[in-house]
Amino acid sequence: MKIPFISGLLAAASILTLTGCCKTDIPPTADIPKIYDYNVLIVPDLSNRINPDIHPKPLHDTILINNIADSIGSLLKINSRQMNQLDTYKLDFINRGILNKNVADSHQLEINFRKFGNDLQKTSSYKREHLQQDIHSFKTNVSKIYTYSLQNLSGSDVWNYFNQTVNNSLINEPDTKVEIAKDEFIIKGTRNIVVLLTDGYIESINDNSGYTLDQKLIQKIRKSFLESGSSDLEKFITSKPEYLIKKTSAPLPNTYVLILEMVDRSLDKNGASTVQPTDFEIMKIIWSQWLTASGASKVSIYPVFSQKTEASQTLKKFMEEIR
Repeated sequence: MKIPFISGLLAAASILTLTGCCKTDIPPTADIPKIYDYNVLIVPDLSNRINPDIHPKPLHDTILINNIADSIGSLLKINSRQMNQLDTYKLDFINRGILNKNVADSHQLEINFRKFGNDLQKTSSYKREHLQQDIHSFKTNVSKIYTYSLQNLSGSDVWNYFNQTVNNSLINEPDTKVEIAKDEFIIKGTRNIVVLLTDGYIESINDNSGYTLDQKLIQKIRKSFLESGSSDLEKFITSKPEYLIKKTSAPLPNTYVLILEMVDRSLDKNGASTVQPTDFEIMKIIWSQWLTASGASKVSIYPVFSQKTEASQTLKKFMEEIR
């Protein structure tokens, strides 16, 4: 017998977790309700893509990031979660050397509900009295990071971020089967979500080594595809190892990747395609293949947004689809 409403499951789970009496070693099964906490890493590519004089786009990154931060209260309720959410929302760095410059307070670049554990009273008090203040501090420090980065542009080693750096921010804990009533169970766990803001072009000094996806390679792929007479772009690209990005040597367990703001330089100023297939179509296939081969559980890729609310709406939809 199952409790009919997920809110009932959540309330029961929260109360029983508080008593510390509910963990069990019974193996999880597919038909048991699953309730996840989310470790959301917002990861901006701080290369010259953030310079509007070089790469103009409708909305500055900070507008999109601020929109996500302002939506944390509603994101806590994703999939009917009601209480005892142990979410984390954090700005993570591809190049962590920025933090050594004392540009921003790293502690204020994170909204962390895990620190309250099962203390529902402290969590509720924090949401009422301090959450909005901390969101404001988060946005202020994000602005400082962008101001500094714009004046001190550096490369952005996205491949190494997924290969190594991100591991310091992932939460890898086994799902737990929780007994909330006699013979009533739920699965509790945490899902890592990487929200990467990048233009999609990987310009590396390691040319022809599987770490580069620049316009030169994209043009080569486009030319070869058109000359081949093939009608299936994805099948054509994935059948050519020389076009693919090497998978990471370290796997990406329990990691869901949402890529935002991928730019298409093959469009004209009015947004019309100048060539087919477009840069975006080619990059989307290669990025998806790379991250999936590297172990990511789910990969979704979106082009540039024109409305600031699209960022939080897209993240919300992505989180809701995690099962």
